[in-house]
Amino acid sequence: SPQPRTQARTPHRVHRRGIDCGGDSRMCCRQEFFVDFKEIGWEDWIIQPEGYHMNYCAGLCPLHMAGVPGLAASFHTAVLNRIKAASATAAVNSCCVPTQRRPLSLLYYDRDSNIVKTDIPDMIVDSCGCT
Repeated sequence: SPQPRTQARTPHRVHRRGIDCGGDSRMCCRQEFFVDFKEIGWEDWIIQPEGYHMNYCAGLCPLHMAGVPGLAASFHTAVLNRIKAASATAAVNSCCVPTQRRPLSLLYYDRDSNIVKTDIPDMIVDSCGCT
């Protein structure tokens, strides 16, 4: 008898950290985006870094995406979306949002021209998912 194919239903590009945008996919993904502090006029008070990859989430979140491991923002939203999908009022899609963020270390001048180093929370988007 043929071997059961246990992994046939798992999409290849889905992993725990979610999906990075690439190709022509319109599904929820993480878009890499670099901010240059010179371009936004902050180079006079930010010493380091000169910029950073802030990244953002973009794309569609059809209801079936809620059940895909690594894409649901939480178990709670996955269950909620299953209920939405099963009901007749499930016309509203969920939103593509950051599911993991990291702080950014910043070296800058404060108002009194002191040099300050701080970690600013939630500045870098690491992965995205559907709410």
